[in-house]
Amino acid sequence: MNRPGTLARERPPKSRRDTELTFLRLVPGDSPMHRLWAGTKLLVAAELALMVSISPTWAMLALVGGAVALELLVARIPIGAFPRLPNWFFGVFVIAALLSLWSPTKPITYVGGIALSIGGLEEWARFTALAVALVLSGALIGWTTPLGEIAPALARLGRPLRWLRLPVDEWVIAIALAIRCLPLLIDEIRVLNAARRLRAHDRETSRDTTRDRPRAIVRNMLIETHDLLSTAIVVSIRRARDLADAIEARGGLGAGANLPPARTRVTDGLVLLASTALCVVSLAVVHL
Repeated sequence: MNRPGTLARERPPKSRRDTELTFLRLVPGDSPMHRLWAGTKLLVAAELALMVSISPTWAMLALVGGAVALELLVARIPIGAFPRLPNWFFGVFVIAALLSLWSPTKPITYVGGIALSIGGLEEWARFTALAVALVLSGALIGWTTPLGEIAPALARLGRPLRWLRLPVDEWVIAIALAIRCLPLLIDEIRVLNAARRLRAHDRETSRDTTRDRPRAIVRNMLIETHDLLSTAIVVSIRRARDLADAIEARGGLGAGANLPPARTRVTDGLVLLASTALCVVSLAVVHL
């Protein structure tokens, strides 16, 4: 007969929703947001970020949050497109909120003789809302825009900088390569994470045998971290070498300067005009 411990160990693990980052991954669709020019989306996101940076009030945050929510609804982004974050991420948020209560920012209240900063908690909540709005605004561009359209949009938007004899083409190519490589990096991290999970049985066995030896547990954690970092560095170097060989085979960086022209529509002008008017009116009302 099998022992109870053996039966418990042989049970299949519970299914859970794996954590995954879905930024810069196009969500197929034919919504008005998908049809907008990439430069228009970049300008609108920059205007919203500038507006909320100049006046980071709750009213302005609510306005920006409403604009981002409207864009998500118009783009018809499904819930599955949002990133699935690990549990420790939310734990860090809770710890940060608790630590903000020890801030000297007024108003301060006393609970059981302990001074708690309500002002610090309010600033933490406002900063968190600002970060969420800006991240979603940037993620919306990746969900509704093919990566190949971002470089031509940046080249056209940076055309006035050429009058100052700035290396706009080199900047555009560098940004385009970084955007292209980020999904590859996420895929490599996912592969490394899968390889780490394959060693779960060995880790569980190690924990069972070293339960009363904290030093051995810490040593195993350090060894595993060292192995993962070393593997990530080797994989990154290999990816960089392959990318450099591909660029050289296509004629070098100079060949990437001949980007296709951008196509704008009347809708892009109307959206940009409405966004600019919203920012100007909002800032004028706040500062009156």
